[in-house]
Amino acid sequence: MTKRYSFGFLVVTLSFFLISWGSTGHRTVAQIAENHLTPQTKEAIKNLIGKESLADISNWADEVRSDPAFKNTAGWHYVNLPGGLSYEQFASAVNNMPPDNGYKAMLQCERILTDPQKSKGQKVVALKYLVHFIGDLHQPMHVSHAEDKGGNSIVVDFFNGTSDNLHGLWDSGLIEHQHISYKEMAKAYDTATPEQITKWQTDPPMLWIWESYQISSILYTEVAENNKLGEDYYQEHIPVVQKQIEKAGIRLAGQLNAIFK
Repeated sequence: MTKRYSFGFLVVTLSFFLISWGSTGHRTVAQIAENHLTPQTKEAIKNLIGKESLADISNWADEVRSDPAFKNTAGWHYVNLPGGLSYEQFASAVNNMPPDNGYKAMLQCERILTDPQKSKGQKVVALKYLVHFIGDLHQPMHVSHAEDKGGNSIVVDFFNGTSDNLHGLWDSGLIEHQHISYKEMAKAYDTATPEQITKWQTDPPMLWIWESYQISSILYTEVAENNKLGEDYYQEHIPVVQKQIEKAGIRLAGQLNAIFK
């Protein structure tokens, strides 16, 4: 396959039943973020969640979705958009969406964390969601199309006979094929230069999801041409997974450092 990716681009789309990056991917994002927190931010987070790490809380938002009390949060994990949009059309569509989407939920979490009028309990919940949502918004199939449930309805054959769907493949199939732990992944993925860190942390969040949207658009085109995927697909796409997880971790750290400065 031809390498057609600009690794700076990310967009996420989920259905009500989807979990982005799987638990391993989310923990890896959180661990990379912890590597780049300032001492002041680490102390502020400790005051909120005690001995738990960001990795410990990174999957909470998925774990509670089966609880009826959280049934209204499903849409917070993704952004559904039609294909073929320019950046201007994309940004306009996102800005004009109702608030129950991943992008606006992320911004609301940040507002809560910086609001002195909010209680500690509200800030703990907002932190748990923020850690998760920034990971979600860097999984390309979380910024995709509603009609196929973010790729959940698109069947692929990964490594000769292992049935999967496009969304699940990008949530966990490619990651699990590496057979390494999240701590090993974080160590291997966390290689950004100081220049890259500065760039990624100053990119606006709208650009984060535009990047995901560009990647998911390519993924849709590829599986329409061929849904039998093996080693070639894995070797071409695992660097995309790695870069998106690394960016998510670096950007999460940047947002938290800014919130708790």
